[in-house]
Amino acid sequence: REEYYSRAQLGATGKVSFVKDNAIRFFKEGNRVNARKFASDVLNIMLDNATALFIIAYCDEYGEMRSGSISDFFRKVQDIPLEYNEVRELIDLFEASLYNMRDYEEDMVVLMIKNMQSEQDRKDLENFIDTVSPYCIAHYPSEDFLSEERCGLYCDIASNCNIPKTCYALLKGIRTNPDSPYVTHGFYLKAKTGYFRQHYVQSVGKVIQAMKESAFKTKFLAGYRQMVNQFDKDAQAVS
Repeated sequence: REEYYSRAQLGATGKVSFVKDNAIRFFKEGNRVNARKFASDVLNIMLDNATALFIIAYCDEYGEMRSGSISDFFRKVQDIPLEYNEVRELIDLFEASLYNMRDYEEDMVVLMIKNMQSEQDRKDLENFIDTVSPYCIAHYPSEDFLSEERCGLYCDIASNCNIPKTCYALLKGIRTNPDSPYVTHGFYLKAKTGYFRQHYVQSVGKVIQAMKESAFKTKFLAGYRQMVNQFDKDAQAVS
């Protein structure tokens, strides 16, 4: 607990706040050179400041082309008890850089879940997930993202949080995912169609079924059943 409180006190100092605010501002303006400079200054005072660590990792990954920098960032911060301001700042930075961060959806979401456990955080956590996940889901190049592990994560979140936009994005993917036979016009490819149905379509059904009871769940379940029936009809039509 001593380490935790010393982090809180150190992160709240005026010097850290001033330098960090400059790093964030330059980052959001797209000025990676100055963003990285000010973030480095933050780390000279507070070695494990998560906001500064992310800015440097992002600049290294996409400015210096140092592959693996962002993955290293998530490994570094997974055991750090983040302060309130760090959580809010990371949310802001993640959302501002989603175009490049979409391959790190699970890392971002799991990090925020770990650090937003209180009931007071619930709404902000739901809003974050329902901003990040639908964007990422819509931009994945294939169905491969929806592994058994990822499906389990979505189910866990859906059973505890209200994330209708995320569930809708998964549902919509039955028709819009790049591997969907509706996109590839590939219903005649029986093996691929069967794989998509088993791997993606059924996984989406598990997530919808796991949703907290609500009007959204009732609506999405009805929509899911309708889409599955139509999917099967379209698959049979070319047999």
